[in-house]
Amino acid sequence: PQISLVAEPMTILGALAAVGCGLGVIVLLSRMYMAQIYDMIIVRMTARWYAVVLDRLPASSLLLDVGIGTASALARNAPTVLAKRLRVVGIDYEAPYITCAEGVVREAGLAGAVSVHCKSIYDPKLASLCPTSRGNTAEKFDAAYFSGSLTVLPDPVAALRVSAELLKPSGQIYITQTFQNQPSPLAQLVKPMLRWITTIDFGTVTYHSQVQGLVEQAGLKVLQDEPIPGSINTRYQTARLIVVGAA
Repeated sequence: PQISLVAEPMTILGALAAVGCGLGVIVLLSRMYMAQIYDMIIVRMTARWYAVVLDRLPASSLLLDVGIGTASALARNAPTVLAKRLRVVGIDYEAPYITCAEGVVREAGLAGAVSVHCKSIYDPKLASLCPTSRGNTAEKFDAAYFSGSLTVLPDPVAALRVSAELLKPSGQIYITQTFQNQPSPLAQLVKPMLRWITTIDFGTVTYHSQVQGLVEQAGLKVLQDEPIPGSINTRYQTARLIVVGAA
């Protein structure tokens, strides 16, 4: 008997339907467990980033954490937060992250030091999150922090400007992120697609050489720019700490 080398159309359609169904299930499960996936993939690295930034903050600082996620990375640094009497206002536009963060903050014993809110950095009422002083006037933040979140945002320049407006005159913006050191067509293709598999928005590839331009467009200046000790540092990618202040 002859063996047909041409697959039946219905067989092909069935296979495609099965693949599509499988991908749909993966995406659905990813959305259901997005907070857990975030912690599994991200927190081990970003906890180190938080440690570097929190160590630099003066005692009793008021910090705006832009893109706090599940707050797990912050919680791993709870001893520093408590010892330095830091106050943290964390925001994230992903509601499942904030729901998880509320529990993480309580379990870490940080309920008196950390508040989390489902807000965007572009929210015109963001200033209402600033604590009020004894004179019933809103405090300004001593620092703002973007832990891998700046270039995920649709308008990083606007995000920097908004953050700067919420800071005291001497306030600084801290950015920790993995930056690409040299062109990688594969990374440019794959990185935006990871959101559909992991539910984590890694943004697009951002080169270290682009950072200065973003900061200058926001009317600010880079005060410090260095690799983060103990984090990724290869010829292709480097995790960096960038400190930004008034121009």
